[in-house]
Amino acid sequence: MPKATLVGRWRVGAQLAEGPVWIADERRLAYVDIVEPSLNHLDPASGTVARVPMPAKIGSAAIGADGRAVVALASGLHVHAPGGAPVPLPSPNMRGIHFNDGKCDAAGRFWVGTRASDGGNGGGALFRVEASGAVTQMATGFDVPNGMGWSPCGRVFYLIDTVPHALYTCAFDPVAGALGERTLLHRFDGRRGKPDGMAVDAEGRLWCAMWDGAGIAVLSPGGDLLGWIDTPCRRATSVAFGGPALDRLFVTTASIGLDRGSDDYGLAGSILEYRTDTCGVPVAMFGASLVA
Repeated sequence: MPKATLVGRWRVGAQLAEGPVWIADERRLAYVDIVEPSLNHLDPASGTVARVPMPAKIGSAAIGADGRAVVALASGLHVHAPGGAPVPLPSPNMRGIHFNDGKCDAAGRFWVGTRASDGGNGGGALFRVEASGAVTQMATGFDVPNGMGWSPCGRVFYLIDTVPHALYTCAFDPVAGALGERTLLHRFDGRRGKPDGMAVDAEGRLWCAMWDGAGIAVLSPGGDLLGWIDTPCRRATSVAFGGPALDRLFVTTASIGLDRGSDDYGLAGSILEYRTDTCGVPVAMFGASLVA
């Protein structure tokens, strides 16, 4: 049974915080706010947040070791450098679609999903963005591609599709960045809420934030439900391991659509920190490889 204890909370006032990633060198947590479009950096030690507004809705971001970031905006992929305006990258045709969640693999490639803006089923796709800026469509046929992660060995890729409550897995080539055939690992039918963002720990367990579920589901590498972590708000959106030992689980949340006076509002729109009995798999910075 995985253990996690709530030890920190920051009321950052997020409408729809998503895409958390731990920046080890700076000991900061980066995350986006989709609805009040911004790229944010939380300093857990001081509680301060550095906010960089974006010119369009932002689905996710990949933080580079050089201080730049690839931002997945409604208008397409862009490179953002501190103090400058976003510079466009080659992007898919954004007509009728928009970007959603994304994460870097161990080789520093950014994997990011799209979904149909009208909510249509099957209109989502998965893209791979190289450090060179090259963008390749890698998979199609999703409703809302969401949380992503890789096994500790780097040879298994996981992806959540939120609408069908599905968690998929497929073989992964960490050198070539190639995907094998995807198979269904777990269906969240009968669980509270909908699966959203995800992180993988050093034991290969999957920690899945459950939108409208007021919690985090923890699954085995084989897809069995191992435990449940309650959150003091209804809409947990994503998770990331961080801290000096990667034993802290940071949770982004959303306040959008919730009544501030309701019983389940709680710490909606906050960033939460849990002390765990495990540690996470490191997530590479964009363009910086962790592959030996």
